[in-house]
Amino acid sequence: MALCDGERIVAEHHVLIGRGHAESVIPVVADVMARTGATAPDAIVVDIGPGSFTGLRIGIAAARALGLAWGVPVHGMRATDLVAAAAFAGAPDCNRLAVVLDAGRGQLYVQHFERGQPAADGAIVALSPADATRACAGIAVAGPGASMLGQARIVSESWPRAADARLLTPAARALAPAPLYIRAPDAVAPAMPLP
Repeated sequence: MALCDGERIVAEHHVLIGRGHAESVIPVVADVMARTGATAPDAIVVDIGPGSFTGLRIGIAAARALGLAWGVPVHGMRATDLVAAAAFAGAPDCNRLAVVLDAGRGQLYVQHFERGQPAADGAIVALSPADATRACAGIAVAGPGASMLGQARIVSESWPRAADARLLTPAARALAPAPLYIRAPDAVAPAMPLP
């Protein structure tokens, strides 16, 4: 979670947790807001994915609830856009890269980016590591799944970071606050017995 004023990071809480999103999201928001003395932001921007089914739903639900409570708009941003923006900022010589995130189930999410160009909607794919390696051949890679590609030129292995929303274009941080699912959820509703 981060509180930004334009390009300036006012306060940030960035930690990777495996489980416990539901228990930690509101206390983290309360802590960051208390540290800054802010009563409410002008807007909320929430990560819409790709990511875990449960994590996305918890984050988006919390953002929507806070938006209602504070009376501020809620927008979405993609995790891949965050990683790409940070990677381009940290590697000024890199003009083209692929963002690679761990998708679970032995797959990687992959999306290609060009500096200064908007990301294409629907351009995120879930691939096996072998297919991802072929899809990323010859270009730089960034993201926490980058090391799974073998001999790729890695410009960053950073996870998406909320504070990097300040690096996004206004359009990239004004998406609908709805989950972006690339694959179907792991859980499947049980079949209803016939009467």
